[in-house]
Amino acid sequence: MERKSLNVKVSSNVYNLLKSDIGKGKISDFVESLIVRELGSSEKRIEQEYRECYANPRMIKEAKQWEKAEIKSWLNYEKNKDKPATIKWSKKLTNGRKVN
Repeated sequence: MERKSLNVKVSSNVYNLLKSDIGKGKISDFVESLIVRELGSSEKRIEQEYRECYANPRMIKEAKQWEKAEIKSWLNYEKNKDKPATIKWSKKLTNGRKVN
């Protein structure tokens, strides 16, 4: 597996703790394991939230409405993406009436 370099700035106190507790040559592996564990837990949290959502009928209905809106929005975009955008301007007069 190819490894990439990542520079992270930490305080001298944190670096000294890492060096003394983990060991100078093992800091990278330690930090990588923490990142992988944290990212993995966020994936598990997202998975759990999806399960909770689909266990609730009201949430299923809302999710389907959002999905329809997204599809409709995308189809509208695809249909009109080559057309120039038009903007309708209106000026407001001092008496409160709008003039187009």
